[in-house]
Amino acid sequence: MDVSNPPSRTRTRLAPEDRRAQITAAAVKVFAGRDPSAVTFEEIAEAAGVSRALVYNYFGDRSGLVGAVCLECYSLLDNAIAPAFDSGQTPGQQARSWIRRYLQFAFDYPEAWSIIGAATANQHPSVLQARSERIEMIVARWGGTPEVRVVVGALSGLLHSAVMAHLENEDEQLEFEDLVDLVGLLAWKGMSHLLPEGIAAYQDRPVPSFDDFKNP
Repeated sequence: MDVSNPPSRTRTRLAPEDRRAQITAAAVKVFAGRDPSAVTFEEIAEAAGVSRALVYNYFGDRSGLVGAVCLECYSLLDNAIAPAFDSGQTPGQQARSWIRRYLQFAFDYPEAWSIIGAATANQHPSVLQARSERIEMIVARWGGTPEVRVVVGALSGLLHSAVMAHLENEDEQLEFEDLVDLVGLLAWKGMSHLLPEGIAAYQDRPVPSFDDFKNP
């Protein structure tokens, strides 16, 4: 065989939406754990089994590709946390379920979670809209006030930081339920209820409700 001229790969003809989804799925795996600016279109094309030109045809430029990847990952996260906001539950119960489901998503889908974190500064219009809609959906369920908007934004950042801190030390990680309890208590009561008596004290306390948070 002439290795200087390898045979071309046979590509299955797909509908445009299916081809776009195939390339996006391949890009999610390539982007995982990396700086999006360091990923080349050649890598994405190789992973998807298509030409570099085809990637450009579907996404236009790097911003369009990163935006599509972010949206795919946000969609996975949305599906994971959506059941938390059951109208039959109190805001406090919803918050605890949100915390649990977000943490579980981060551990079940590490590639998607890492991309969401790495692309937090992405300014692609569709990504900005997706982030805004996600926050506003939760804010509306909890009353729609400016105070709630700040709380939701802060909790979103807290969840990401908590996962980062948990993963940094593989030798001394909390059990999953302990992690849920700790983040829940930190979110609704704050550090002042943990530090004076020692972090270990949180294990013997129930996680406060949203009403507790409003009336400390």
